[in-house]
Amino acid sequence: MEICMFYFGVLLLMSSYLSLTSSTSHFNLTTDQYALTILKNSFVSDPNAILHKNWSIHTPICGWIGVSCGIKHQRVTALNLSSFELQGTIPLHLGNLTFLRVLDISSNSFTGVLPSELSKLRRLELINVAANNFTGEIPPWFGALSQLRHVDLNNNSFSGRIPSSLFNISRLQSLNMSLNLLDGSIPNNICNITSRLREFNAYKNQLEGEIPRNIGKCKELEVLQLQNNSFNGDIPSEIGSLSMLKILYLGENEFKGGIPEQFGNLTSLRVLHLGWNIKASWESHFSDKASPCR
Repeated sequence: MEICMFYFGVLLLMSSYLSLTSSTSHFNLTTDQYALTILKNSFVSDPNAILHKNWSIHTPICGWIGVSCGIKHQRVTALNLSSFELQGTIPLHLGNLTFLRVLDISSNSFTGVLPSELSKLRRLELINVAANNFTGEIPPWFGALSQLRHVDLNNNSFSGRIPSSLFNISRLQSLNMSLNLLDGSIPNNICNITSRLREFNAYKNQLEGEIPRNIGKCKELEVLQLQNNSFNGDIPSEIGSLSMLKILYLGENEFKGGIPEQFGNLTSLRVLHLGWNIKASWESHFSDKASPCR
């Protein structure tokens, strides 16, 4: 009798465990499905009816167009809706896709602000919201997303200052915030922590002030595009220590003085644009032997 009761107890525990595991998996899947359904319902225009026809609650979300899932947990790990001609806003429920690593919603017509709930996407490695109509300030919570490598915010209507928290992301490799309405200066902490930064683009904004001397700490920087702003003062000689720099655009600003002689050390440089600096006097400090772009 005792043996029978023992086996009955074991079976009961196994049944409870399997039920719990199953319900947990079902909850996770439903969480992601619900978040994507809310996203779909937030679109005011889907002219090609891509998501209207394909994103059905009667089919697994891992088979939906633009959605990729992880093999182990079947959670959504990537969402790529680039160039779908979608219009609408981004709902806060998107922050419940907590396994998301890639978020690309570029080249659409999204409006509004990026909801703070996206700060819950702690696994996010790439976010691309370029070529939309987002407004408001660049969210400071980006700095809490420690896995981020690539951030593309270009060609929107973001305004205000560049949050210094962006430069607290040690894995950050590329940052593009060009073609916006940003003002103020570049934070002084650039590359204190983001030493892996390879591309920094902030052209065609309303940025001003001097380029921080800390730019010399960006030892892996290959592309620096800051043209068409209102930067002033001298061009930092520290840029001349960036041995991996290939593309440098500083034109259409208000720099003064001459070209730092340290630019002669930029042996990897392929493109250099310093034109249309209205306060500059470009008496070259290069000797023929030192010129980096011959």
